Amino acid sequence: MEHTITVSEQIYTALQRQATRSRKPVNALVESWLKQHLDLERYPELEWRQGPGGWRVGIRDTAIDVYTVVGYSRVGYSPQEIAGELLPRLSLAQVCAALRYYAEYPDEIDQILAESEAETLKARLYRSLGPVGYRRVTGLSGQPRVIREARARYDEKGEGTDEHG
Repeated sequence: MEHTITVSEQIYTALQRQATRSRKPVNALVESWLKQHLDLERYPELEWRQGPGGWRVGIRDTAIDVYTVVGYSRVGYSPQEIAGELLPRLSLAQVCAALRYYAEYPDEIDQILAESEAETLKARLYRSLGPVGYRRVTGLSGQPRVIREARARYDEKGEGTDEHG
């Protein structure tokens, strides 16, 4: 049995953008997100939060996202090393919850990691080559998204602007 839910035009437009990016139909995307959101109750150490790149699952009461923990795990760090050395604000239970969540929902985290990796590489190129060299090498004009977003956050805090970029 299928049911209809009404959302605002703004939410629907945002859903359409995300569906296009993820190459999924809007209804499949919404159903997947609702299931994940409802399933998150099984992970009291985790929470949904909105960030510059959209909604993500993070470690409750910290600024650390699940994908950060997963990234360290992928390069070979154990949960004990992640909690004890790399992210000492986290308990071992929080690290394990993040890894269990990833085991259940790898597609979401893999997509974030892939996007993050590509944006990080663009930012490194931009910083090392400068605007002109970056444009020459990549054919892209303007700053990479992660740099623009970081500057916007910096400017929002009223801490000044950088006149060089």
